[in-house]
Amino acid sequence: MGTVLGRAGQANGVAVAPTGPAEGNPRNKTALKPGRSLMDWVRLGHSGADLAGTGGRLLEVTPQELAKHKKRNDCWMALKGKVYNITPYMEFHPGGEDELLRGVGMDATDLFNEVHKWVNFESMLQKCLIGRLVEARPFFLKPSFLPLGKSSKDPNKQSKVHRRFYYNASKNLTVSSANNSLAVPSLGLPGKLGGPKSPMVSPQTPSSLPNPKYDWFQTNTMINIAIYTKWKHITKDHVVIVKRAEVIKVVCYIQDMVYTVHLSLHKPVGEDFDLKIGSGSGKVDVLLNKQESGVRWSSVGKPLERNGEHVSSKDRAIEYLECSLISKENMTHDTRMFIVEVPRYAYLPVPIGYHVYLRIQGKDVVKPYTPVTASLKVGEEEEVGRKIYIFIKIYEGGALTPALDELPIGSSIDVSFPEGTFTPDKLTAATVTATDVALLAAGTGITPMIRVMLAALQNEKRVHLILFNKTEEDIPWKEELNTLLSDHSSLLKVTHVLSKAEDSWSGLRGHIRQDLLEDLLPKCEDKHAVHLCVCGPTVFTKLALNLFKDVGYSDGSYHAFLG
Repeated sequence: MGTVLGRAGQANGVAVAPTGPAEGNPRNKTALKPGRSLMDWVRLGHSGADLAGTGGRLLEVTPQELAKHKKRNDCWMALKGKVYNITPYMEFHPGGEDELLRGVGMDATDLFNEVHKWVNFESMLQKCLIGRLVEARPFFLKPSFLPLGKSSKDPNKQSKVHRRFYYNASKNLTVSSANNSLAVPSLGLPGKLGGPKSPMVSPQTPSSLPNPKYDWFQTNTMINIAIYTKWKHITKDHVVIVKRAEVIKVVCYIQDMVYTVHLSLHKPVGEDFDLKIGSGSGKVDVLLNKQESGVRWSSVGKPLERNGEHVSSKDRAIEYLECSLISKENMTHDTRMFIVEVPRYAYLPVPIGYHVYLRIQGKDVVKPYTPVTASLKVGEEEEVGRKIYIFIKIYEGGALTPALDELPIGSSIDVSFPEGTFTPDKLTAATVTATDVALLAAGTGITPMIRVMLAALQNEKRVHLILFNKTEEDIPWKEELNTLLSDHSSLLKVTHVLSKAEDSWSGLRGHIRQDLLEDLLPKCEDKHAVHLCVCGPTVFTKLALNLFKDVGYSDGSYHAFLG
């Protein structure tokens, strides 16, 4: 699918020794033929040409039929239940034809999500749509894949768990109409695997954790929506809330799973809400103020789309919230710090190491960015859930960043709900369990390292920050890092490596390589538990992972931040 479309930190490719066609290209693009730019593709789509090759008809395509179309001049690909003829797009793909060929003749959804989940492929490939991916035979799931309940020996009996799609104390909530515990739930209900008109070929990833549930309580003045996540490590950083008028959505990030409560409330409530987390219990309380004090509610309200859904985060569609750009300042000659304010009706925290996607009106392209902090001060209070600090490199001629750079203060900017694979277990390994953490970043790959570094220092861990850039003027937070180093000299070590340094530069030069890491990385010894994190362009990151193994680190001792 191509590494061209980026990764969470939007790092530039400055610190990797030249390798193949990606040399000197910050986003690992492949040189395209003349007349094969993005605008050329858009013009072709508007030309009236039959890019799908179906004469305007929408087809139902089985996996068996899909598998027949995997040649360079006959390429079909399935993405999220839809089948596209990507043959005409091959020469327009910035990541090269070979990358696209990895996913032809098959359902490439997982491959697509690994590389560039944020890309709006439905818009880009709209004219190439062939139809829906369907299963030719009756489709049943093994009981172990059921998201709701277990199979029953009697197909006409439903288990208590499977009968109810939503847990609530009231009796008027929707129940399943399935005839047996293997039936596919109808489209639109929580835990859906596709309805009769749109069967899915692949089931959603089942949860390895206990299924959460929710209940509600009331007093004369308050409504309490209580969510039992059954995960004792949950914090306010793992809960997103959006409450517009009488509609409320609560999204809980539970390890690598996501649980959603989405309700149309029974009666009006006040604008403000409060969030409380039960210490060590996994309980999340969302407190709402009744507009009519003393009036008893007969139910909490009606369930809406995805209410009760508990799925893997990689299976969840990207969801956006309209925010406001309130500040923009220069960090280096080609980087900016954007400060985005979350609307009053929402609470949007971003866990450490997670990223968000940015989208602006009039642009089909979206990009992922890992939020940073307001300052490089250990233990400083942040306006969690209210403001998001985003460090962005402006690429001349880029598909999105020049437009972002031109946004006036006060402009609307869409920010997605958090995405990422840096689960709390990995955060604990890096900032609590380890005695030493080494953070390697190329260019703007520093972004996920900022919050990891500060958390580790707060826990009095030794931090080895190794930054790769082209020139000295490319180094972000240079003065702030010097101050932080002065304040935590016994714990923090910062090393800069420049690939195109001036003659006056007295520090290290070159690219990432084995002898350099052998000198800079903490040694694996009995008294030292070392954890490594790396972020940068794909070539840089892959090379770093290979070098980690070469210098003696095991697979479980490092994490790569990727898109």
